[in-house]
Amino acid sequence: MLNFSKKQKKPQGFEDKKEDQKTERGFNKKILQELEEKKENLPIIEVLKKIKDPELGIDIWTLELIYDIKRKDSKNVEIEMTFISPMCPYGPQLLNEVKENLKKIGFNSQIELSFNPLWQPSESVKEMLGIF
Repeated sequence: MLNFSKKQKKPQGFEDKKEDQKTERGFNKKILQELEEKKENLPIIEVLKKIKDPELGIDIWTLELIYDIKRKDSKNVEIEMTFISPMCPYGPQLLNEVKENLKKIGFNSQIELSFNPLWQPSESVKEMLGIF
């Protein structure tokens, strides 16, 4: 009989460190600041700051929908991002805008969509949205 209610612990040394980092990465101001400190990310971040969530009218960088930026080389970039909700009706539009706008400045982009962790507004985003 299988028991799906309990999480099985992985053997020591086989923990999924990437998943742990993702959980920490979501909405972690320190990670966002580290991304901004890398000069090579600045043109990418400027593009992301111009792409607004159509429902909220706030850009996807400020909303903290970007979890990671990885430069593969001078022309290729991988973006890890999320949506406000997994069922976001504007999700495909946002992905397309990211790809198109990065292409305009010379980047081929690969986007990894992640819902781990699910998006939750930070305190600063809550203030912008008027949520207290």
